[in-house]
Amino acid sequence: MEPILVSQSSHQGGARLLLSGLGALLGLVVFTVLFAGQFTLWLALAYIGALMAVFLGFAKLAEPRHFLRCDEQGVHYYHRYGSWLLPWSSFMYCAVPQLEQQDLSFIGFKVTDYDAVLQSLGLRLAVRLMTEQRPLFISAVKQSCASGQCASELLAEKDIFATANQRYSGIKAVFGQRMQRLAQASGFDLFVPSSLTAEQTVELCRQINNARLQIIQNTAT
Repeated sequence: MEPILVSQSSHQGGARLLLSGLGALLGLVVFTVLFAGQFTLWLALAYIGALMAVFLGFAKLAEPRHFLRCDEQGVHYYHRYGSWLLPWSSFMYCAVPQLEQQDLSFIGFKVTDYDAVLQSLGLRLAVRLMTEQRPLFISAVKQSCASGQCASELLAEKDIFATANQRYSGIKAVFGQRMQRLAQASGFDLFVPSSLTAEQTVELCRQINNARLQIIQNTAT
């Protein structure tokens, strides 16, 4: 199959912002040495602005150029803290998830094989994803509470999580439990944030689902 590559919008403009910040910083240094009689508050604020531009430029460049890649292996998700691979046979479909009858800025995957995710998931990435997606998790808990379940019960996280084939502890156990609770609330176990428009996200999900069906059918024949 022809690989599907989805660009990361947060990566764009990083080089321009970095160069602009460095240029402004150099200009400020020259101005300070040659013309500034004293270091004023406005000059200090200008330095802070230039340094922030440099920092944000570096941060943007640190983001992966593509956040999703679909190839013969499956769906690859790329994050500055690592990546995961979701094989085609380990999920049923993807779509735009909803909570409280509102579309979310995520792509949700209905995972059928948790082991395919958890076994290869890096601990650093798992911690980062749980931190970034905590508001999503809290929203899912609130929705579950509205249906009668207790929030304190849903927020309690155990050190052990078991699938039919494997037993996990620590960070992976917590990640697995969160996948289950997100699935109970939204119907999707694994989430990828999307900065695409609603129409682009729907079209991307259609492409991924079609690619999955094609791969599965070709494998079965």
